[in-house]
Order: sequence, then C-alpha cells, then structure tokens
Amino acid sequence: MKVLPTARILLVDSHMERRQAMCSALAALGVGSVRDASSIDEVSDPSVHGAADVLVVHVDDPEDAPANPFRFGAGIPAVLVAEVPAQHLVRAAGRAGYDAALGAPVAPRLLYRRIGSVMQRARRLSRPVAAPLPASVDLATAG
Repeated sequence: MKVLPTARILLVDSHMERRQAMCSALAALGVGSVRDASSIDEVSDPSVHGAADVLVVHVDDPEDAPANPFRFGAGIPAVLVAEVPAQHLVRAAGRAGYDAALGAPVAPRLLYRRIGSVMQRARRLSRPVAAPLPASVDLATAG
C-alpha cells in the first residue's frame, strides 16, 4: 500500500490506553502520521478538515456510534470499529455514514489494510471521469 506512508490518520477512541496502543501500532506499521482524539466533538471542528486522510472511530456500542462528521462533502473516508456481530456492525456503520466497519478487537495489520483500501476507494471515486475514447482508426488505411 503505497499511500499509507504519507497517510494522515485521525483515531477517535474514548479509551486512552486502547487509543494509544493503536496509534503506536499503526506508526510502527509505517503510517505517515496518527493523531488521536477522545471524542468526535474534537473532530467536528472545521479546522480538522484537510488535516486527515482517514477517520477511524472505535466505540464500544455501534448503536451509540457518532455520525461521521465528514459524511457530506469533505471526502474523508471513515472506518468504524466496534465489538459486535459483523452483520449488526455493518448496518450501524452504514446508518452513521462510515465507509467501512471492523469488529473488535482488531489487529493493527487488519486496520492498516482497511485504511489503505478505503483511501484507494476514495481516490478512485474522486478521479474525474475519463473522456470517451475516439472511434478506432485503422492505422493501415489511415494516411
């Protein structure tokens, strides 16, 4: 994943020890920079826009997951992490506007890979649509 050495990750988790452990693990895996916050209120500040490439929110109960503050217009992908059955987690993540969801406890390597995949998906979606290709030209008869 070439994009991760330059990635700016913003990790939100109310549990300080878990948050610090994940920040250290992601940094050890080679992520460009990892900032952390204890609540989504710290992230909702408009000055955060442009300071992160991916938002990771770790919650204990996905029903209490805060809505993704970058859901509309900012183009910052978000990953929700919670310890619940996968089907329940995916639905809760979709309702709150997250691009991906992972069950906890999550291995740092798995989170690293998911961050890379949501960043690549966001890049693909932000690319302009290519112009239509011209009709094929027979090079043997052209000229």
